Amino acid sequence: MNSPRISLNKLGEYLTATPARRRRIVLDQQDPKAFVVARYMDARAAIVDYLASGLSDLGRRQLVSKSVALRLDKSGTDFASQDRMASADAMVNFIDISSSIDMDELIAIPVESSFSAAMYISGVKVSVRPDVILKNWITGDVVGAIKLHFSKTSPLCAEALGYVSAALRVYMEEQGGASVDFKRCYIVDVPTKSVVSAQKAHVKRMRDIEAACEEIFVRWVGMPKVA
Repeated sequence: MNSPRISLNKLGEYLTATPARRRRIVLDQQDPKAFVVARYMDARAAIVDYLASGLSDLGRRQLVSKSVALRLDKSGTDFASQDRMASADAMVNFIDISSSIDMDELIAIPVESSFSAAMYISGVKVSVRPDVILKNWITGDVVGAIKLHFSKTSPLCAEALGYVSAALRVYMEEQGGASVDFKRCYIVDVPTKSVVSAQKAHVKRMRDIEAACEEIFVRWVGMPKVA
């Protein structure tokens, strides 16, 4: 049996889900579907490029152009076409909320999709991987990060976003040290056009996260892999 694991965004959903949905989340993490992982690849790559441009006017125009190109592309399967439309929508949504991200004196460094970034909480490997790391362009110090969430069927509510941003902050502080600014640890739920920064007070949220991971661990080792 694989060791207990969960993605950070799914952990946020888990913390605010019904008991039945919690069970389903653990089952899905035990046996992840490849097509779910593949969704929104176009949107993620294009938005990361826009962030790496410093949210410049040129980067914005390029993002708009990419979204239009996706809508005009009629090739491939129904799944591929639907994914392109969803990615195009996500790009437009991100443009609408990009001004909520403070990039003053910062540069955004894209994180490779193959890069494994995780933290262990109560015996569960939590995949944290941000989409970009934020650095001070003068000193080079790591000051924060941005993590994107795209799922329309499982959007993150305000409470879930609070949990995810708290965990991202703790992870970034473990990696970047004292230079990390909690206000620059962003979670972006693209479908709901929500941008949330970590808060100064985070101890209670982390205790809830630890308790949730304890529960996930027990479910994982004690629950058969059946639907």
